[in-house]
Amino acid sequence: MRYTSQDRLRNGAGLIARQHDHLPAFRDISTLRPIRARLGTYDYWQLNEHRRRFQAIGTEPFLRLAQLIRAKMADAEVVNTSDVGAGVVTGESRVSFAIEAGRPQTRTLYHWTYPEHDRSRLAVGTYLGVTLIGLRVGQGMALLDSDDVLGSVQVLAVQDP
Repeated sequence: MRYTSQDRLRNGAGLIARQHDHLPAFRDISTLRPIRARLGTYDYWQLNEHRRRFQAIGTEPFLRLAQLIRAKMADAEVVNTSDVGAGVVTGESRVSFAIEAGRPQTRTLYHWTYPEHDRSRLAVGTYLGVTLIGLRVGQGMALLDSDDVLGSVQVLAVQDP
């Protein structure tokens, strides 16, 4: 069985899981709203599970990522998974993107299980993965990390699985 870095953090890095629903929203994330995204029901519920797990971890970088997920879920247009349409990044898409108009990169997104057929993978449960999911070809969004805004990311192409 393979593990993501998030799995390793959850399973033995000594992090204390606590409930942090009482914490205020991060102001910089709220300035991104409304976040224009289109999510299928499957990806919506998988994002909710990522959010729940990150809140349970309870450390600041994961709480910030949970806030980003919550904002994306709150603002997204949610449709049946079969109705998402072409050109929209899903949790199983192969997506080409550019960060800050740099060199294009191509990755295959996944929620929980590595796609064995592909070397260039990207977990949805990362800042970049959460930013990309639900965006359409040509659409861009600010890219956050655990401290600040890194710049912007733009979707160049999407291949459905």
